Amino acid sequence: MDLKKHLAFIKTVESGSLTQAAAILNYTQPNISQMISKLEEEYGFPLLIRQRHGVRPTANGLKVLHIMKEIQKNYEKLSETVDNINGLERGEVRLGTVTSVAVKWLPKILREFNELYPSIKVHLFEGNSTELEEWLKDDRIDAAIGTSHSEKWYFYPLAEDPIVAVMSPQHELAQCETVPLHVMESVKCIVPYPETHFDVLKVLKEEKITPRVAYQIRGDEAIIAMVRNNLGISILPQLLVNDCDVLIKRFDRYVSRQLGILTAHAKETQTPSVQKLIQCIQEWVAVHQASV
Repeated sequence: MDLKKHLAFIKTVESGSLTQAAAILNYTQPNISQMISKLEEEYGFPLLIRQRHGVRPTANGLKVLHIMKEIQKNYEKLSETVDNINGLERGEVRLGTVTSVAVKWLPKILREFNELYPSIKVHLFEGNSTELEEWLKDDRIDAAIGTSHSEKWYFYPLAEDPIVAVMSPQHELAQCETVPLHVMESVKCIVPYPETHFDVLKVLKEEKITPRVAYQIRGDEAIIAMVRNNLGISILPQLLVNDCDVLIKRFDRYVSRQLGILTAHAKETQTPSVQKLIQCIQEWVAVHQASV
């Protein structure tokens, strides 16, 4: 069994390109093409459909892709376990994260993690909740920090993040100590799309509130900039808007999202590197939770 060929096929499918797979794995494009051709000869059926603008897996290619990924993952776990037994702490982790965590938590967490485990490399993937769950499903990441909307993932809670009203100091509600949730129906609102902030819109849906939408935007920075210019108020997670030069007001009823670590597999079955990173994240948040 040649794991290099498996990895060449996996990366080609993930990137949709022989050239990109070659760049990721530090091979030439002909090398990647040759490895996949040899796999096709060994298996007796095509794995890829070669198109003008890239490649995609055949139906049979998809059937073996998942098994190849499991073999690759188990091999990585074996290698890391052997290294750990021999006193060597090295490996790689693919971590997905929502934007607010990437900005507010991860720089400090990764600094501590790098000091503890300098030979473990962490690859970061920033995305919204929908993208993180898609990447977990496709095994493109080992773990994610975000919120869970499905019971199919293992979920390790980290902290509650209040969902708050965000506004300009010049807004008519700026003097209010708290903001009634129902006021979202009467003032101009700048709201995110469901796929970017599912938890925010879930709160509005549960409270049967239909906001008076002035603008609907995907980008967090754009929402905050428009709020800062008093084009409306918004409803966002507090972790995202801390230190953003806008007024933050709690609602008259406490609402929040639950941040945690999501994995497709139980923590104890992950590679030692993934287990170490999960432990580091949990310990850091436990110590700093009051200040985040």
